[in-house]
Amino acid sequence: MMNLYGAEHHLMVVSDSIDAEEHRHSFVQVTISLTGEFDIEVAGQSLRCLGIVINSSVIHRLKEAGHPLMLLLIDSASDMAASFSRMLEGQQFHVFPHELIKSIREFVRNEYAGIKDPDSYRSFLGQLLRLLGVEQVNTAIVDSRIREFIQLIKDCTDSEHSVSQYARQLGLSNSRLSHLFKENTGISLSGYMVLHKLQKAVYLIFAGLSITDAAMAAGFDSPSHLAATSKQLLGMTAKDIRKDSVFLKVSSLY
Repeated sequence: MMNLYGAEHHLMVVSDSIDAEEHRHSFVQVTISLTGEFDIEVAGQSLRCLGIVINSSVIHRLKEAGHPLMLLLIDSASDMAASFSRMLEGQQFHVFPHELIKSIREFVRNEYAGIKDPDSYRSFLGQLLRLLGVEQVNTAIVDSRIREFIQLIKDCTDSEHSVSQYARQLGLSNSRLSHLFKENTGISLSGYMVLHKLQKAVYLIFAGLSITDAAMAAGFDSPSHLAATSKQLLGMTAKDIRKDSVFLKVSSLY
């Protein structure tokens, strides 16, 4: 069984079984074991731990633990990601101390069952972040045009995601928009756009659309394109994610 909670700047996944192939993505990823330790390969290193935060664009593979795990996949351009970036201090990953994870486990045991709706989820998430010692900080997006661009992407209702169209709206060339986006967020514009389409497809699948319809509505060329992208970025296909899963949309994405 997999439970997914979808917000505009992150996904939370709680699952009894996750076995993702080696991949990299534009998320900042937090992984916490809710019982024993888990094995993970990060940037060529094999680790066994209770909890870890991995920076964006770092190659990793999470091996099946055989017990429940909690994952936070966080949009790298968000304030939440900026909070974890402060913890990472430019490193590829940070392993959480055992005592910290043990206190989080007790919190999850007491509070997780109470998540019934968006409000209770937001309360749970806020307490979880405080336990992790994460202070909310503003992202280092100083260019107002990039802030506007990110808002345009979040507000889009179209299956077309033309960088040229957005660039014209902002009075920029394609290359200038790409350069400014990378400069302000630290991730590539092309990678961010692919990630946005994948998030949108997942939302639509759990809203009741078929994988084919969700793929086309999110701007993918075909269902196989969505499957390949999901496998590449998340280590699982859209079909894998949907199987035996429960989804709660906790804020609007589009």
